[in-house]
Amino acid sequence: MFGFGKPEKTPREQAKEAKRGISQSQRELEREKLALERQEKLLIADIKRAAKEGNNGGTKILAKQLIQLRQQKDKMTMMKSNLGSIGLQTTTMAATNKQMDMNRFQQVIMDFEKQSEMMGMREEMLDDTLIDAFDDEEVEAEGDAVVDQVLTEIGLDLASLMADAPTRQANAAATRFDNLLPDAALLPPPTKISAQSLH
Repeated sequence: MFGFGKPEKTPREQAKEAKRGISQSQRELEREKLALERQEKLLIADIKRAAKEGNNGGTKILAKQLIQLRQQKDKMTMMKSNLGSIGLQTTTMAATNKQMDMNRFQQVIMDFEKQSEMMGMREEMLDDTLIDAFDDEEVEAEGDAVVDQVLTEIGLDLASLMADAPTRQANAAATRFDNLLPDAALLPPPTKISAQSLH
């Protein structure tokens, strides 16, 4: 009833059990990373569209979101790498037929979770700092520099886009105005007014 006499797990069994949990965590991280990559592609498309439309404010907000998303993706990559290192240790122990100290292994997992939690806290602090930087008028120039850097990475030049924006907007307005005008060919001929009709 109390588990006395229960055979102790072999190193191979211990390693298999540990690797199962690690592999599951790695798959979850990979799924989250792929989802972030899909979001990144959509966000880059939105940034290009906002920049080409001359929406400077919207471009900055989207660029900030792209920075945060990439930081999150980097964090996922680091966590997956750390899990891989732990998995390699368990495989090595099993290969050398070395009995795993489950208490020590559990401590390693707890340390990893603690590290991940601290990393998440640092991420939130960094996000808050970045948001404040974009909202603070005193560091507006710094925010522009960040946007320029992001747009350069995705192949856009903010300065030229903003310079061309008024022309594009004017052309669009002219097109809308022209569409409102009736076709001259469909207009009736002008009515001729005779001198007699004026008397």
